[in-house]
Amino acid sequence: MSCAEPDENAPLALVDLGDTLAECTPALDAALARLGTPDNEASEERRRAMLATTGFWSGLAPRVAGLSLLPLLRDAGYRVTVLTQGPRDAPQVWADKVAWCRKHLPGVSVIVTDDKMLVRGDVLVDDWLPYVERWQRHWPDALAIVPAQPWNVQMVTGPRRLRDDGHDRAALAAALKR
Repeated sequence: MSCAEPDENAPLALVDLGDTLAECTPALDAALARLGTPDNEASEERRRAMLATTGFWSGLAPRVAGLSLLPLLRDAGYRVTVLTQGPRDAPQVWADKVAWCRKHLPGVSVIVTDDKMLVRGDVLVDDWLPYVERWQRHWPDALAIVPAQPWNVQMVTGPRRLRDDGHDRAALAAALKR
């Protein structure tokens, strides 16, 4: 999915990778099941180890719902950049995440960081509420779009935070143009 980006002065949309643009949780659950570890019994240590396995991130399937947001952002005049967090103790994950982006989003800039809060944008698209909440505390004038996932169904929406379940893209497009 190669697309021309708006000029460098256009507003910036930062888009998360895992469970926003790429199907992370289904792949993680399947990998843990192959190890004989039911998801509800998987220790945090095993989950972290699987997520740090070389090739895990670069092999993820694209998430159609997340990819469908990119043209909407671009049509509203935003530059799109992938913003993903990388673990400090697993630098191979950083390379895998960039490889995924190069394969599925050629021409799109990628930022891998220790802390998403450090990166300023006009919009953050991220499924994980703790990241969204922390980022918005630091950048209170920015808009957050939260792609619908089972773990964010209780999210409180407002003028600066919207949950996207794909059913009201007209409202989302209007919020992006404000």
